[in-house]
Amino acid sequence: MTVLPLPDELLLLGYDDAAGKPLISATTLDLGLAGAVLVELALAGRIEVDDKKVRVIDSTPVDDPIVEAALDRIRAATKPRDPWSWLTTLSKGLREKVLDRLVETGVVEREESKVLGLFRVVRYPALNPAPETAAHGRLDAAVRHDDLSGRHTVALASLVRAVDLGPKLFPDLPAKEVKARLDEIAEGEWAGQAVKDAIAAIQTALTAATSAAIAVTITTSAS
Repeated sequence: MTVLPLPDELLLLGYDDAAGKPLISATTLDLGLAGAVLVELALAGRIEVDDKKVRVIDSTPVDDPIVEAALDRIRAATKPRDPWSWLTTLSKGLREKVLDRLVETGVVEREESKVLGLFRVVRYPALNPAPETAAHGRLDAAVRHDDLSGRHTVALASLVRAVDLGPKLFPDLPAKEVKARLDEIAEGEWAGQAVKDAIAAIQTALTAATSAAIAVTITTSAS
């Protein structure tokens, strides 16, 4: 089976199959998807994080149109920006683009309804569970059996950890154990130093951004 791009896999893992809605906050998931795009660019050798700034080091196009659009935006920026800035910029409208692609490829389906006949609700239940099952299976093998199947799986593990999705995916394991194991996987010897440094910077920014988003949500709810 063809491995899906990181944004697609993270979105599938972050959605409840039956309810067709995010398992974590929508804001956190959106930031995670932006992080996945940046990680894809780092893995492809298109960007690096130097002096805390994201810089394009290779303008060669990539096959994924969503990731390529992000590369175009970073390349067109008037000055280098830090990972946090790009996370917030790239996250806007990104989930809808990834969902549209998953609908087009028959992985999920779009269901629209109205609550009380007034409020439009859109759900995305699974139509073809195989891609998500495969992604979860690779993560499961990594977490439980130290069976790593390449850079893609390790990068996915780092993203899952950054958005705190691990406990949702492994409810039978202690949350601290899952988080510690995901950290261990991400910090292992799996990529060149430049790529690891870039992804570590993205992960740090993503963790900070999602923590800030959660704090804002809690404060707003308590007001």
